[in-house]
Amino acid sequence: MSDKDFEISGANQEWSHLIVSDDVGTACLRVKISPKEDIFPVLCRRLGLYSIESLTTDLELRRNSINKVIHIKGSISAKIHQKCVVTAEPVQETIEDTFNAWFEDPNQTVSFEKARRERMSRKEQDKQPMIDEADDPEVVIDGKIDLGELVIQHLSLALVPYPRIDGAVYGEGSATLKDAPEGTYDNPFAALKDWKKNEAKKDK
Repeated sequence: MSDKDFEISGANQEWSHLIVSDDVGTACLRVKISPKEDIFPVLCRRLGLYSIESLTTDLELRRNSINKVIHIKGSISAKIHQKCVVTAEPVQETIEDTFNAWFEDPNQTVSFEKARRERMSRKEQDKQPMIDEADDPEVVIDGKIDLGELVIQHLSLALVPYPRIDGAVYGEGSATLKDAPEGTYDNPFAALKDWKKNEAKKDK
């Protein structure tokens, strides 16, 4: 069966692009999504951005034939402006990023690693390393996957956490979380990005 190519139009919600999980098979399903420009201000408020010039995403969805987990590979292209943490002036940023995500329908899929952990005692689970995302997929809700929400989350992770205009510095020393102006680091996904980096260092 050949790959399928689809283009999905925008929805009325903040930015919601729903796809029926049953439509995803073992053949690659290609999806291109981009929010309408009138949604940009809403996304800016959520992510704390100054402005969004463009945002496009290419996604590839494929279902694992064995455990039925849906794997999503995405690439994000965006041009945005953030507020400089020193001067509050707009800082231009071009984003070219990729991500992976996994989803499962509890009625259809079986995550063997997840099932193994659930058979362990709480004490045994605490001693185990963190489950890889591929072995701990997100749950499909009402038979649909919200691709728009997925893209927003990964766009947020791709943002520079402390944007600064070239040459802009605080009175002394370098920029840190405690030095940043109030509201600069109020994005939970940006905080998660730093946490993931720290966890990766621990595993080395």
